[in-house]
Amino acid sequence: MAQTGIRHEVLFREDIKNLLRAIDSANAALAIHVPTSEVAIYRAGFVAALQAVALALDVRLDVRAPEPRLDVLVCPCSGADAE
Repeated sequence: MAQTGIRHEVLFREDIKNLLRAIDSANAALAIHVPTSEVAIYRAGFVAALQAVALALDVRLDVRAPEPRLDVLVCPCSGADAE
C-alpha cells in the first residue's frame, strides 16, 4: 500500500480542553494589560469563538467573557505633569 502523506493523530478531549484553555489564558492577558472597552469587546468575541470550537468538538470549556467595561481608560501619562 502506497503512503499518501496523511498523518493521523488522536487528540483526547482533555488535551483539546487544555489547548483551548492555554489559548484563552494568552488572550486574557490582553484584557488585563489593556483594559479598554474596545479590548473588552474583542475579548468577548474571542471567548465566543473559543466556546464555538469547544462546542463543535464536544468539549466543555469553562471560559466566560468578562463584562464589557465602558468606562474611559485614563493614561497615567496624561495630565498636568505629563510634560
